[in-house]
Amino acid sequence: MMNWEDYYKHLDIPKDWENISYGNDEFPSFDYNGFTIWINSPNKEERKERHNHLSCGVFKDWIFSVFYTKHYANVKAKELLSSMDFDEVVEFVSKPNIESMKGMMDYEFNYHLDFEKWDDKEFVGFLKDLLDGKTEYGLNDKFPKETVESFIGEQS
Repeated sequence: MMNWEDYYKHLDIPKDWENISYGNDEFPSFDYNGFTIWINSPNKEERKERHNHLSCGVFKDWIFSVFYTKHYANVKAKELLSSMDFDEVVEFVSKPNIESMKGMMDYEFNYHLDFEKWDDKEFVGFLKDLLDGKTEYGLNDKFPKETVESFIGEQS
């Protein structure tokens, strides 16, 4: 069987993607824009063998699987995209939506606010105010300001 790094060493992983692979996970994973991207083996026989080992029912072949990061480790989480095409995955996760942004804020924001309970308009308004310095909250250097600015621009 291949090492995890072999699963993605041939891919041009965008520099903004954070490797969040954890030793107990079945596959390596990356986080970006509130999405988690799981990467399966590039070798079809290895994918089949792993599938059979996990006893997952009918074999569904995939190399890339995308979920909301906020649902990490939730076995009932809904898969957003399953693909064999890396470019399709890159394009998909480059367009955050309201759900991925709420999850990203839960992960990136230093203050614990329950964004899931906020309606969409209230959430987008908060993001605008946050970036304009109209809240009591500060931002650190790691905060993904460009992603939030881009998202807000798409909401207008």
